[in-house]
Amino acid sequence: MNRYLIILLLSSFCFSQKKVPFEIDIRPRIIDGGKIIVNISVINNVGRPIDYLEGFISEYSSESIFLGEQRMVLVYNYEPALQTGFSTSKAISYPLIDSNPSNFKFNISKVKFLGESRVFAWHNKSGFIRID
Repeated sequence: MNRYLIILLLSSFCFSQKKVPFEIDIRPRIIDGGKIIVNISVINNVGRPIDYLEGFISEYSSESIFLGEQRMVLVYNYEPALQTGFSTSKAISYPLIDSNPSNFKFNISKVKFLGESRVFAWHNKSGFIRID
C-alpha cells in the first residue's frame, strides 16, 4: 500500500506543472548577410479569446548591452480574436551591424480580452496586472 502512495505522490509532482498563459517564441534569421528578420510567435494559453495584444521587442548586442526596443502589436481590435490554443506571429527587420548578430527579447505590455473593456499588462513573475 505504501508503494502505491509513493507512486501516486511522485506522479502528482510530475503532472502538476504551472500553466504559462503565453508561450513566446523568438526566431531571428540572417537574410542576405545584411539584415536580420525576427519572427515573434505568441500562443494563447489563457483560456479566453484575446482581442488586443501588444508588446515590446528589445534588442541586445552579443555582449548583452541594451540597444533599443520597438513597439509591436500582434493582434488588433479589428482582427479576429486570438482563441485559446492558437498562435499569432509577426516579423520585424533589423540591419546586421556586426558579424555577431543581436539577441532579442519580447515582453507583453497590453492584453485585452474579447468582450471586456479592461486592459491588462502581463509579466511572467507577477501575472496579469490591470492597467486600465
